[in-house]
Amino acid sequence: MENEFDDVMRRRTDADLIKILTGPPDDYQPVALEAAKREFERRNLSEVQITTAEQEIIQEQEIDEAKANIPLGIFFKIIAFIFPGIILLMFAGIFKSDGYDRKAKELVRWTLYGFGFYVGFIVLINVLTRVL
Repeated sequence: MENEFDDVMRRRTDADLIKILTGPPDDYQPVALEAAKREFERRNLSEVQITTAEQEIIQEQEIDEAKANIPLGIFFKIIAFIFPGIILLMFAGIFKSDGYDRKAKELVRWTLYGFGFYVGFIVLINVLTRVL
């Protein structure tokens, strides 16, 4: 019995099907999981094909992990400190959505440092003008 996901699952790679079937079941609709199971069974993969697909999954995970740990460059740190604002926080969101977790955290941190610097500077100026 075909459902709306059968065609989608036919276009998936072997590694994609294995990820879907071995991942958390709450990530997919039950009919999508059924379609993935049918497609996996239909392909009748050999042990070598399954092992190759599992190695692809491991490589993808390693690449994603390495990407998530790339530090923020000095240029963005300086810009975030000198010109803190919403635009840089939007860039942090873009970094986060692209998988650059560390870059996103560091950009938010340096934006807050810059914001804190200017707030502190304004408070210092106000205090000094009242004292003098």
